[in-house]
Amino acid sequence: MVGDYDPSGEHLFNSLAEDVIAFAEAAGAGVEFERVAVTPEQIATYGLPTAPPRATDRRPFSGTATTQAEAPPPDILAAIVREAIEAHRDPEVHRQALAREDAERRAICERLSHRPDPGQPPAE
Repeated sequence: MVGDYDPSGEHLFNSLAEDVIAFAEAAGAGVEFERVAVTPEQIATYGLPTAPPRATDRRPFSGTATTQAEAPPPDILAAIVREAIEAHRDPEVHRQALAREDAERRAICERLSHRPDPGQPPAE
């Protein structure tokens, strides 16, 4: 998940994870949640801007400063998300899916290239 590093962002992440995990378990499936961005390490690594937490927000928060999800430059955020996806993707399964997709595309194109003339009755 990509979200603000602040009390609201942590609350949203935890609530969403809790709900989705409960639904998945009820269906006999397993789900894992991972905060992809923004993390304290990314704030330090990229020198992202911070602000103090709002004094009025009473929700628990593990940090001492907040950072918005839009703080990382778009290219950095895209790289972070791409890396997280690739870390969980099975390259062989991905290769097989692309091969299937290519075969299906070729079959559809082949069928479309052999369509009868719209003015002709269908062959029996």
